[in-house]
Amino acid sequence: MTALEWYFKQIQSKEHFTQDEFDGIYEKAKELEKQQIIDARLTAPSELITYSKTTYLDEAEQYYNETFKNK
Repeated sequence: MTALEWYFKQIQSKEHFTQDEFDGIYEKAKELEKQQIIDARLTAPSELITYSKTTYLDEAEQYYNETFKNK
């Protein structure tokens, strides 16, 4: 399940949310997205890996931060 699918499932599960509940769901969805980005980088086929796994992890973290931070 993608982070977006998880998010919509959570939103559809209740009729009303407090702002804190909604914020918590949103933050959890962002964390799931971040983990999926990192997992995708770390599970790349070995023939595509030209850097160390640490470098790929750093790049995944940077991509997430540039794309999703403060949005």
